[in-house]
Amino acid sequence: MKKVLSLLLSIVLVLTLFAGCGKSTSGDGTEPAEKDDETEKIEEVKEEKPVKIIFATNETPILTTDFWAVVSERFTDANPDVIVENIAQPSANIMMRDYLKTLLAAGQFPDVMVMASPGDFVPAGALLPIPDEDMPYIADTTKGKFNGKSYVVPYKKQVGGFFYNKKIFAENNLAEPQTYQDLVELCDKLKNANITPISMGLKDGWPQLVLASLILSADLLTENPDWGLDRNAGKTTFTSPEFKKALNKYADLTKNYCNDNMAGVSYTQMMELFFTGKAAMMPMGSWLQGEEQRVKPDFETGFFPVPSDKNADNIAVWINEGLSISAKTEYPEQCKRFVEFFMTDEEWYGKFLKTEMLFPTTKKAVEYEKSSLRKEIEEKIKPMTEVENWYDMTGDAALLPGLQTYFNKMTVNIAMGEDVDKQLELFDKTFDEAKSNLEK
Repeated sequence: MKKVLSLLLSIVLVLTLFAGCGKSTSGDGTEPAEKDDETEKIEEVKEEKPVKIIFATNETPILTTDFWAVVSERFTDANPDVIVENIAQPSANIMMRDYLKTLLAAGQFPDVMVMASPGDFVPAGALLPIPDEDMPYIADTTKGKFNGKSYVVPYKKQVGGFFYNKKIFAENNLAEPQTYQDLVELCDKLKNANITPISMGLKDGWPQLVLASLILSADLLTENPDWGLDRNAGKTTFTSPEFKKALNKYADLTKNYCNDNMAGVSYTQMMELFFTGKAAMMPMGSWLQGEEQRVKPDFETGFFPVPSDKNADNIAVWINEGLSISAKTEYPEQCKRFVEFFMTDEEWYGKFLKTEMLFPTTKKAVEYEKSSLRKEIEEKIKPMTEVENWYDMTGDAALLPGLQTYFNKMTVNIAMGEDVDKQLELFDKTFDEAKSNLEK
């Protein structure tokens, strides 16, 4: 009996030792709790937590928060490893360029952003260079380079000129002007008929520069497409006769042919004056087509380019705006993926173009339902020579950092009656300071 008990005890001891070898212990000799299935699942989710990138959009009356949310949500649905958070400038009278400068200074620069003024950010090393091979979907990657490098993926092309009320023109026997003198005579006829010729507002600080810039495109860039390069190289000045002449035209139009109380009129109110027939014309970019579709005025809208002294055969285009990526982003590959998605997701890109009746920049044709005005503009500009919009010249011809901000203020000042010569002397001084800052 004793032998049997002894044998049983030996077997129990051996089994206990084997069981102990099969378990690990923590540093204090205690056994850790075994992981259940739920714990393993939680750890797996933690390992696959998506990254977040910040996308700074440019909100307008038609490009709203909800509109921009569409592309971010579509991208996240297709790329669950990335979350896109949208931000936008806090108010309509703050330009995107200035908002981005504030974010950069505060160390809160977004990962991806709508960019229209790369010249203000490239010198500071804030933007990531984008090689041509990273945007094979873009039709023309040769434009807008700084020292041979691209920093913006252009997502639209826009044209600028005068939108006009065809009903008012017909009732007053007016035709589209073919020269600048024709434009002045047309304005005189409207004024004599007690009709405000041009809708203009200074309150938001940017609509007025569109008119000034379009005149500069017609007068300067049609004669010398490299004018911006020449200015940056010191070969010409803002007080040169050709520049002064263009700004005097702008001063004349704003002084004699625009609505009263320009200082208190916002962009939204400008559109209201035009679309309600209280003003016959409105100088603006082709994004106004989207507003025309939204408002649906009780008249047909026409379009003509700002004419030069010689003709109306040139059309000013914006090719500067698009998407840029921060040079300091932690997720450059995810950002590039988002930009590519923006440009190649046909449902989204078609919606984006349709909203403002834009012209695509992609190799692949993108069809969308076009308004009659959009079709008219497309046909009208086909035989015309394209020149850049002066204010938004691209690449090495772009205005130096800070000069766009000064131009905004200067055009407001001139419209309010300030002396053109003095304003241009200050513009040259501002240029010299900007050039000096770059060379430090």
